[in-house]
Amino acid sequence: MLDDATPPGETTPEYRCMWCSATLPSTHETTCPSCGATLVGEGEAAVPGLTAIDADAILRNARSGGRTRPRGGRLLSWISGEYDEGEEEAAPTPGSLAPPPAEVRLEMLRLELEAQVANAQAEAEALAADSAVEGGRPLTPPPQTVEAEPGPTTEAAPAASGSDGEAPPD
Repeated sequence: MLDDATPPGETTPEYRCMWCSATLPSTHETTCPSCGATLVGEGEAAVPGLTAIDADAILRNARSGGRTRPRGGRLLSWISGEYDEGEEEAAPTPGSLAPPPAEVRLEMLRLELEAQVANAQAEAEALAADSAVEGGRPLTPPPQTVEAEPGPTTEAAPAASGSDGEAPPD
């Protein structure tokens, strides 16, 4: 077909290695002179299960008989799509599908609000940085925010200068 498409005065295209794209001297090369890649295989190798039917796998499957679930249990059944229709699943415990308690919902809401505030602060800082870059001004550090909830209280540590007369530990 390629010969029909080329006009009589033109040359045929160069043959190239499919791995390194080096020009090949002829079409009869079995290995690439540049990279050493095999260009022509010894033939079609039959790979059981890929290019040929795997007779051993068919026999193993036939010998397994009535076993419908693979050895791996539920996970392998889920992955392979083989489900046992006769097996009944255990009923869920009554509290497993109940909504979370009020304390948990409040904590979830608090975390969600904190995330939204952090996103808004990051967006504001990004806009300020963009405007500073466009205006040619130096970037200033963002102002420190005060937490809405007080953190754990800590007592003042004794001064390290040795106010009680003892030297600090080394």
